Amino acid sequence: MSILYLHGFASAVKRISKKYDELGKIDKVVAFAPDYSEGFASVLSSTFAFVREQGNIKGVVGTSMGGYLASHIAAQLKVPCVAINPSIQPSESLKKYVGKHHNHDGSVYELTVAQVSTYPDFNTAANSLIIVSNNDAVIPPQLTQAFAQEKHIPIISCDYGDHRFEDISSLMTPITEHLQPAQ
Repeated sequence: MSILYLHGFASAVKRISKKYDELGKIDKVVAFAPDYSEGFASVLSSTFAFVREQGNIKGVVGTSMGGYLASHIAAQLKVPCVAINPSIQPSESLKKYVGKHHNHDGSVYELTVAQVSTYPDFNTAANSLIIVSNNDAVIPPQLTQAFAQEKHIPIISCDYGDHRFEDISSLMTPITEHLQPAQ
């Protein structure tokens, strides 16, 4: 069994990550960074191809667009997910990235309005725990908090961290409890 970690928009899988280390205390971590500029159907397809290669996934964790995607993957796999500073409405939040840009690894991507419009909202059918930093400068935490409250999704709001929320060590108890519910 593994935990699938999904990276966010224009990100890349890292060799070393504090998040991988912390999540690795629960179970093996397999990380994936889809190309979100390809549109929702392609992102789902490439992510599920990766999942099939990995085998048994017991939970999904992601940050930003990875948190958003975690809601869709987890709902289909029927496993819990933890969404950290997730995009709730990527068809809106991605609009500011339309055009040609550089990924964190230096490669170039182009995001079009047509691709952005393919993204549905965060999947409320997933068994989700949302974690949000009140210091997130990319996705307004107030929008995420209001969404979680309206949809009755458990949420933890923190006065520390930032958008990427690298250090999740103080959140490992609720993350572990959510990903490993009592049998």
